[in-house]
Amino acid sequence: MRLLHTADLHLGRGGGRSLDALDALLTAAEREDVDALTVGGDCFDAATAADDLRPQLRERFTDNGFDVLVVPGNRDAAVFDGNVEFGPDFRALTTDPVEVATVGDGEVVAVPSCERLGEDRFFDLRERAHDEAVLLLHCTLDAGFGTGGTGDEAEPTHCPVQTETLGELGYEFVLAGHVHSELYQRKLPNGGLFIYPGSPVSHSWAETGRRHAVVVDTDDANVQPVALDTFYRDRFATTVAPGDAYDAIDRVEGWVDGQETDRSELEVRVDGFTELDESTFDERLHAAAGPATVVNETRGVAAVLDHPIYADFADRLDDFDLDEFDRVGDPEAVEERLVETLAELLAAGEVTHA
Repeated sequence: MRLLHTADLHLGRGGGRSLDALDALLTAAEREDVDALTVGGDCFDAATAADDLRPQLRERFTDNGFDVLVVPGNRDAAVFDGNVEFGPDFRALTTDPVEVATVGDGEVVAVPSCERLGEDRFFDLRERAHDEAVLLLHCTLDAGFGTGGTGDEAEPTHCPVQTETLGELGYEFVLAGHVHSELYQRKLPNGGLFIYPGSPVSHSWAETGRRHAVVVDTDDANVQPVALDTFYRDRFATTVAPGDAYDAIDRVEGWVDGQETDRSELEVRVDGFTELDESTFDERLHAAAGPATVVNETRGVAAVLDHPIYADFADRLDDFDLDEFDRVGDPEAVEERLVETLAELLAAGEVTHA
């Protein structure tokens, strides 16, 4: 059984970005020659979104060479309450407590949206586990996992489940959703693998970096991330020390050059102290950052040179005979190191500004 796994598509959110992400997933599923595309919850952002998009989705979920298997999540469970049709390739796995879909020579064992697994469902799932079965659900792995990783979700700890519990169920692969932030894999106590694919499109700044889906091949026990050409957000941060201004600008320019600027929202944040005057550094920083939003928190090195700690140290340095100290023969090198260290401490907030 060969699957392409995703989750937290939230169709209807972000204008056309989520629909573009669906198109990218369908293209990837065809290219990877999978038996099914699995969605680990929150395929839709809300019931109204599903209703509005249904005509467009019927076209997309027709004549694919694979099934689309969707388990309800905390945001879209109400979508599947009525008798709705999204296309012949689309199957919502909604039967409580567990629904099983046969895919190729294997099975997808699905848990519809629930607050907790519960004892009865636990034993039901454990009885259904076998070498060619994967578990599909929408959950929060371990207490506090991925804090902030669900973006603005109203239920950040929906259906909490422990790593040890999943290990006791005995599945080789647990395909999950709910945590949007990034692709995440964890080995389970039974030797199985838990997978959060991350959202296939960036819905907020809680999801940074290029987005992925995951190919799972149960025959080869193989997992392969698949990069998606979808909208994403990303940040770059660097600290400038005196003498480092041009290198810092080069670092920013190199990072931006490596991004897909036509399908991303980027932020560059720079702090520290620069030997350039502040307006010159700011102008060159913005030029290097291109389309990225710039947060410039740098200050000119004059803020270091005017600090009482620097003045006191410089006075003491003048009073020392450096020839009396081993390996110290260059007062300019000592003074330069002081400027660098004081700049770092000021930037980190460990020393207050004068």
